[in-house]
Amino acid sequence: MAFVLGWLRGGHPERFGVMVLLVDHVGATHLFAWVHSFALEAALDVLLLTIFGGLAFRGGRWWPYVVTAALALIVTVHLLAGLTWIGRYDALSARIGLWILVYATVLVGVGERWLAGDRAVSEDLSWRRRVSPAS
Repeated sequence: MAFVLGWLRGGHPERFGVMVLLVDHVGATHLFAWVHSFALEAALDVLLLTIFGGLAFRGGRWWPYVVTAALALIVTVHLLAGLTWIGRYDALSARIGLWILVYATVLVGVGERWLAGDRAVSEDLSWRRRVSPAS
């Protein structure tokens, strides 16, 4: 749902964030079906952290800062689980909760943009061919 609403009702930062999350979700799902590696999973989350950090410092929206903070906590959970300071189920439940925060933040960011009256990028596109009046 976050993917669809972010794409249809979001601006360029929301669309970029949604596409990054979608590529991560699909890529990680297919990648971890073949190979499951703790280090690879942590590396993907670090990559997402740097992408959303760049989006936060480059753009003028508030929600990429929250997503970056949640991803920083996810990477911290990876580090703590790697050092065996927390258990496997503790790490999984923390990461699930933080991923819920990431997707909810994207939804709230799109909703805030909609409530502020900003036009979505998709409204600027024409979905039908315009027919010129016959001369």
